[in-house]
Amino acid sequence: MDMFGRVGLVEVPILIAPDQKAWLDRMITEGKIAIPPGGTLERGSLYSMFIRMLLHNAMEEQKRQEAIDAEDEDDE
Repeated sequence: MDMFGRVGLVEVPILIAPDQKAWLDRMITEGKIAIPPGGTLERGSLYSMFIRMLLHNAMEEQKRQEAIDAEDEDDE
């Protein structure tokens, strides 16, 4: 996944619970959601980066699980 703009993005409106937005806002305010070196980003971009990273991690985990499952099938 390319977090620095070399991959085209599509806009997807999402809905999150008020407590989830409050948590995201708090994490941004406390600096727990990283901003790329030397940059300042508006809050919406930070939300986007965080959600894209969650999706990336989920996709990587799915690939890992599929590889484990394929290995198990080969053992049988």
